[in-house]
Amino acid sequence: MESADRAVNRHYSRPKPYQRLLRLLEYPGLDALTTRRLFRLQLAYRSKQAPVEILDRITRAEAQVQETYSTFRAQFDGHSATDNELEDLLRASRDSERVKAAWEARKQIGPVVADALRQLARLRNEAARAIGFADFWQAQLLLDELEPDRLLHTLNAVDTSTRKPFAAMKADLDRHLAQRFNLAQLDLRPWHYGDPFFQETPEVFAPPADPLYAERDVVGLAAETYRQLGFRNIDAILARSDLYPRKGKNQHAYAVDIDREGDVRTFLNVERNARWMSTLLHELGHTIYQDGIDRAELPYDLRDDPQGFLNEGFAMFCEQPTTNPAWLSEMVGLVPSEAARLAPQMAAQDTASLLAFVRWCLTIVHFERAFYADPDQDLNRLWWDLEERYQQIPRPERRDAPDWAAKVHVATAPVYYQKYLLGRLFSAQLTRKINADLGGWWEGRAKSGDFIKRELFMPGARYAWPELVERVTGQPLGVEALAAAVAWPRAV
Repeated sequence: MESADRAVNRHYSRPKPYQRLLRLLEYPGLDALTTRRLFRLQLAYRSKQAPVEILDRITRAEAQVQETYSTFRAQFDGHSATDNELEDLLRASRDSERVKAAWEARKQIGPVVADALRQLARLRNEAARAIGFADFWQAQLLLDELEPDRLLHTLNAVDTSTRKPFAAMKADLDRHLAQRFNLAQLDLRPWHYGDPFFQETPEVFAPPADPLYAERDVVGLAAETYRQLGFRNIDAILARSDLYPRKGKNQHAYAVDIDREGDVRTFLNVERNARWMSTLLHELGHTIYQDGIDRAELPYDLRDDPQGFLNEGFAMFCEQPTTNPAWLSEMVGLVPSEAARLAPQMAAQDTASLLAFVRWCLTIVHFERAFYADPDQDLNRLWWDLEERYQQIPRPERRDAPDWAAKVHVATAPVYYQKYLLGRLFSAQLTRKINADLGGWWEGRAKSGDFIKRELFMPGARYAWPELVERVTGQPLGVEALAAAVAWPRAV
């Protein structure tokens, strides 16, 4: 990986092609497609115009920290524990001491990588300033066709529109958790919330969903779901993919387009539970997006999404069937009356987790903005200041540890989390569009699959993202659809 990245650095760091691109962009009478290609290419070249020795130092540091995250295993109960094991315990246990121990184990990697991440941030800032940006955070946004001021305005709007429903949901959640752990609500701490970062909520608003999948082939369920939606290449995608856990394997999940010629794959650690059912639908959503881009008409450099949040938003949109009564009946095999009874409760659980996720996104996006503004500040304190502000999670007493460094994205997908947040906005708008025009993603599956392929996938990066959002959803990206989707209370 490091060797390949060095080759990329050397290709795009050449100043003469970059200067030629800038001149070509000023040429009169260019057609829209050529202008779009030149604009995206000059962004790619500009991102690498820092001195190549700095780029190589960043590449080396990133490769080292990537390897650390990939191979690290926490020590728990006298053995090396996987993230799956620790997170399963966090979700299932009712013992405060056990969940605290699991939560602390999940954070063990923080002190291992914290100093390296600070140094990496300094290097990234040095490269960003060498090409005229204030810092790496600003550079990443602008080079990715996002305006920092516009993003901050969106963050504020999301904060304002979700603050009250989140507070109402969390008050309900805290009552459930206090009962679960036999504690006063004031005694709840981060380890009681079922997820190491409170990215989602524990299953308290619906019966546990894991038993629905314990005896089922979740990979087969996901594949048949996409076949029925009209995505026939799903079997070839799965055949190329790496689906199950094994010793020493990276513990995370992602999708990747190898060559923009049709070789798309997903990398997973599938288990038979609800979390991996949703993750499968999500990651395979990424792969069918990439697979559906028009390779016959579009040149190589436009065979991609115009902005990553569109791909993320579509993958989030693809998780919906797990709370759909028709899907639960037709695909999972529940009796229709049981599916109709469970679905509203599962939808309430899904809304609660959506609220938690949105507030978590606010935490990490604001953290990364401050991190690159000053990597040498008290980041441990900043992290918990933001968790308390946006997620209402009290910091642990007498803890001064780099818990921020336990989140792998800070190192390996820097300044990425705004894509998840903007993706949620897009997903909400896409859902509203599909429901209004086609009767629903699953219910109108033949027409909805065709609509998605034609309007979202086929154009690739032909259009800038604001234009594509309006073409697909009928309106500019905004917070209105999300705000309507997270109204609380639900039936709890």
